[in-house]
Parts: sequence; structure tokens; C-alpha cells
Amino acid sequence: MAQDPGTPKAHTEKARTDAQRDTRQIVRLVAYAVGLILLIAFIVGNSSSVRVNFVFFSHSASLIWVIVIAAVLGVLVDRLVIALGKRRRSRK
Repeated sequence: MAQDPGTPKAHTEKARTDAQRDTRQIVRLVAYAVGLILLIAFIVGNSSSVRVNFVFFSHSASLIWVIVIAAVLGVLVDRLVIALGKRRRSRK
């Protein structure tokens, strides 16, 4: 790729890095949107009532709520694992 003699090399590399970062953010947003659409479709398709057995008791609940609570807990655990990983790396 030909470069203008007046353009600093660092400036073009920064622009390329910014473009790559923007592309990654778009891909990440699309992946989140697809995941959300699939989750909603799964919830709508499974709206019956089920019996949920916990360790010491059981409860009858709509399958929608069971899925939503499981998804929220999954996201929370994911964020916790990422935060702990960042904390460990920053200590080194």
C-alpha cells in the first residue's frame, strides 16, 4: 500500500487499529442481538408451567421465568469470571 510521504506512519496505524476495534464492536453487538433473539424465541416457544426441584423444596413456575433467571445468572457468573481474571492479571 502506497503511503503519502507527508502522512506519519503512526497516524495510519492508529486509524487501522481504530477501524479494527470498530469492526469488533459491530460483530460483538450483532452476536449479542442474535443471542437475544434466540433467547426470546426459545422463551416464547416454552411458555408452559413446570415443576422446579431445588435442594430442599420444589416449586411450580412458568418455564419462561426459569429460563430468564437461568440466563441472568449465567450472565452474572460470566461477568464475575471476567472481572476476577482481570483482577488476577493486574496483580501480576
